[in-house]
Amino acid sequence: MKNNNLVLLSIVTMFVLFIVSCDKIEHPFITNTENIDTAKCPVPQFPVLSNVYKKILVEDFTGHKCGYCPRAHTALRNLINSYGDTIVGVALHVSDDYANPDPSGLYIYNFRTTVGTQIDQTYHISVAGLPKGMINRTKYNNDIVISHTSWQTVVQSMLTDQPKSAVQIINNYNGSDSSFCTHIKLTFLENITDTLMFFCGLTEDSIIKPQKNYDVTPNDIPAYTHMHVFRGSLNGAFGVAISNNITLKDSTLIKSYLYNLKGKDFVHKNLKVFAYIYKLNGDVVLQVEEKNIIQ
Repeated sequence: MKNNNLVLLSIVTMFVLFIVSCDKIEHPFITNTENIDTAKCPVPQFPVLSNVYKKILVEDFTGHKCGYCPRAHTALRNLINSYGDTIVGVALHVSDDYANPDPSGLYIYNFRTTVGTQIDQTYHISVAGLPKGMINRTKYNNDIVISHTSWQTVVQSMLTDQPKSAVQIINNYNGSDSSFCTHIKLTFLENITDTLMFFCGLTEDSIIKPQKNYDVTPNDIPAYTHMHVFRGSLNGAFGVAISNNITLKDSTLIKSYLYNLKGKDFVHKNLKVFAYIYKLNGDVVLQVEEKNIIQ
């Protein structure tokens, strides 16, 4: 490893950023000014990198009252079945039309998050109708918003891409106080000329709640298994800037976050941390990884 290693450690408790969206895609972000608390979350030793390959982020914008959205859920499940951990899936429940809770009916649960809404409004996803998605936030047919019917084609076109960076995650869960520390190491495998951003979020699998499905009769499924549900961000809607202009090959960076799960209706064993690096110019995701908080 070269001597130009850059190691930045930051411990952050969970917070929410309120950001006003506009037509032009702009990403307000926080800078690396977090305080270090290695006593609470000591940074572990990461294993030596091996077998690094490009992984693909599939963001499925969905809603429990979207009757065609189970088709996209199936498309994402098929991608994971075909390509294994090459695919990192995230299901964001968004919009008043498709995801708002109805206290007087079957769909009383609120899957929506502030950050998910910000991402949806920034990229104009749900206004195009759901289901829709983004794949590594790259354009297909000159559009970053992609129909689920094209996900297989887009993913196949990316499978031979060489990785420009690697993401490693180590989670330390504390059941006594319902919290966990997550440590994410970023390693850059080539020189990259761009401002780079880092995002860290949380998903949950196997949430049993109602879902509308127009492909079955009756259309309402009371006990549907919701997978990859986006539960929130650990560093805002668009993450944090981790480099300006140029990042040198073999440089590394470690980000650490503390997350308190108290008071949240999450099933801890079903939670995963996911993290990705993306270019600020064009939003393209360079690398993504996920890891269960309980190993």
